[in-house]
Amino acid sequence: MSEGIETRLVYGFLDAGKTSYIRDCIQNDYSYKYGTTLILCFEQGEEEYDEETLTARRTSVAYYEGNEDVSTFCRRCIETVQPDRIYVEMNAMMPDQRELFPNSMKVASAVTLIDWKTLPLYFRNFKQMIQQMVAASQQITFRDCPSKELLEPYAQPFRLMNQTASYLRQDPMGYHERAFDLFLPYSLETNEITITEGNYLLFWLDAFDHPEHYEGKTLHFSDPLELRRSCATDPWFAGRVVMVCCMADLQFMAFALEDNGRIPHEGWVVFDAVALIGIDEYGQKRLTLRSIDSHYVHAPDRLVLDAARSEDHKESD
Repeated sequence: MSEGIETRLVYGFLDAGKTSYIRDCIQNDYSYKYGTTLILCFEQGEEEYDEETLTARRTSVAYYEGNEDVSTFCRRCIETVQPDRIYVEMNAMMPDQRELFPNSMKVASAVTLIDWKTLPLYFRNFKQMIQQMVAASQQITFRDCPSKELLEPYAQPFRLMNQTASYLRQDPMGYHERAFDLFLPYSLETNEITITEGNYLLFWLDAFDHPEHYEGKTLHFSDPLELRRSCATDPWFAGRVVMVCCMADLQFMAFALEDNGRIPHEGWVVFDAVALIGIDEYGQKRLTLRSIDSHYVHAPDRLVLDAARSEDHKESD
């Protein structure tokens, strides 16, 4: 049996376009001349694979019927086809099959497809399922979306689900472009910027992608941030706990503080800081803060920021 077979995952709800996406990938991939392809299909929608076309591309498809465990199904299909590459059409309503794949399947990439027409409904009712798919993907495509402006209410919650993924909009004619342009409610042209509770998440997202926007600037944190560190030898971090999709998915969105010996204990603070650029443990540039004035305050009324609160309101308008 082949070892380390390149495997590509395609996530999405029913009729999100997974079959069409895989079919297009195979039709435009000339590597079929140098090996065979296996499609493992865990969900069947309205679109079907053309067996004749697949055969011409040295491709086989196997449908999971649910009468055996996922690992056994995958191994049996691999042993039968001996593929050089695998596409997996995932089922959003099943637990993530990825953990059940045999070791011979090496996941190289994952994409999530979201149909614009069903996005509002699924976002309201299946937000945690969306989060699980998006968090596992390197690329998320919103299909058949007429304009980028329609996606603006979703920019913040989706980018918090996965800060490193690429987000694309595909219009009804098939044109692709970047899905989100982050709107900042303050000017980057000034040397001093006030960060409030209301704009903290937008600031965090922009600083994550573009720390150079803030290098050398003075930041005024007018609403409380929480100070934390794991142990006495670890650096301090200042930030807020954010609920991305549900209470089971809380994240501490924070910035490292330069150790100047002026942080006596954990708690809530308002402070002014100079923004610097440091290097994290993965070698990536990250914004760090040097406090120039701070004082402890009471905890805010909302201990957890809800990333989707404003978006839910916009959807109902």
